[in-house]
Amino acid sequence: MLKRYLLLLLIVLVAGATSGCGFKDIDRRFFVVGIGLDGMEQGDKRFRLTLKLAVPSSQSESGADKSQVITQDADSVTEAVRLIKSRVDKELDFGYAKVIVLGKNIIKHDLRDTMDWLIRRRDIQMIAWMAVGDPSAEAVLKLNTRSERLAGNALMLSFGRTGVESGYIVSQYLFDFYRKMRELGLDPVLPIVQATKSGYSINTAVVFNYHNAQMYLTKDETRIFNVTFGSVSKVEVEAPMGDEHIYASIDKVKTSFKVHTPSGEKPYARLTIHTDGLLEESTVPTSPLKLGEYEQVIRQTGEKRIIELLQKFQKAGLDPLGFGLDYRSHHFQSLEEEWNNWQRIYPQLEFRINYDIKLKSTGVVR
Repeated sequence: MLKRYLLLLLIVLVAGATSGCGFKDIDRRFFVVGIGLDGMEQGDKRFRLTLKLAVPSSQSESGADKSQVITQDADSVTEAVRLIKSRVDKELDFGYAKVIVLGKNIIKHDLRDTMDWLIRRRDIQMIAWMAVGDPSAEAVLKLNTRSERLAGNALMLSFGRTGVESGYIVSQYLFDFYRKMRELGLDPVLPIVQATKSGYSINTAVVFNYHNAQMYLTKDETRIFNVTFGSVSKVEVEAPMGDEHIYASIDKVKTSFKVHTPSGEKPYARLTIHTDGLLEESTVPTSPLKLGEYEQVIRQTGEKRIIELLQKFQKAGLDPLGFGLDYRSHHFQSLEEEWNNWQRIYPQLEFRINYDIKLKSTGVVR
C-alpha cells in the first residue's frame, strides 16, 4: 500500500514539473490585441509585422488604456515574430488578438502566403475581425482613441456592432475572409480603416478576388452594398424629389436572391429587398398622407443605384454577393463544368430588383 502511495505521489510531482515548463503566468505574458501586416516597397525585406500589446492596468475608465506597439521587418511573418520575441521580456500570447489589419500596399499582391500564417497558427482566433489599414496597418494600430477603455477595443466595438451601428461599416471575420478567397462564386469584401489625426474613420471598402484586391468602393457604394447584401440592420438612404431631397432611416433590412437560367431565355438574378423605416430628414414639407409617394421615390432611386453597383461588379468580373455560389448550389455537375458554365453566364446576367420599403411615419414632425 505504501508503495502505491509513493508511486502516486511521484506521478503527481512529475506531472506538475512537466506542465510547468510550457505554462507562463499572466504577469509573464504579453497579450497581443491587434496584428498588422504591411508589405515593404523599399528595402530588402518582404513584410513589416506590427503587434499591439496590451499592458495591464488597474484603471478601466475611458482613456486609461495602456498599450505598446512593436514593429519588425522580415522576409516572413514567422521570422518577424521570432525577432520581436528577442526584444520583449514576456511571452507573446496571440489568443486575444481580435483585430487583424492588412496594409494597402500588401493587398495589391498575392495574399495567400500571408493568410497561410494567420490560418496555420492555432492560437489565433478564427473570429478575429479583418480590415485594411490606410495608409498602413502600422498607422492604424498605433492609434489610441480617447474613448478606449481597453487597448484595441474601439475597432472591436465598431466591427462587432456592440458599440456603434453604421451602414458604412463592412464586418468580416478571418475564417469567412479565408473561405471566400477559396470559394468559387463568392468574393470577399474588407472594410478600410483610415487613420486620421483625431482617430479613424470606417466608411469605405475593398473587394478582393481569390488572391488580391481588385476594386475600391466609395462611401455611397459601400452603403449600397451593405443594404444589398443585407449585412446591416440600420442604415440611412437618400432619394431626390425634384431639386430637393428626402432621407429615411432604415432599421430593418432583409435580402434574398436567386439566379434563374430559363431555357432559351436570357439568364437573370431576382433580388428581393424588404426594408422598414421612417423619414428622418426632408428639405420639402412632408405629410403622413404622402408616405406612399415617398416610398415610391425611394424605391425607384434604390433600385437604380443597386443595379448600377451590381453591373459594376459584373463588368469587373467580381461577385461579392455570391450569385455564382447560388448558381452552383442548383446545378449538380463537376466543379469544373459548373464554374466554366457560370463564367459564361455571369457576363450576360440580367439583374431584376424588387426593392420594397415601408415607411412607418414622417417622424414627430407633422
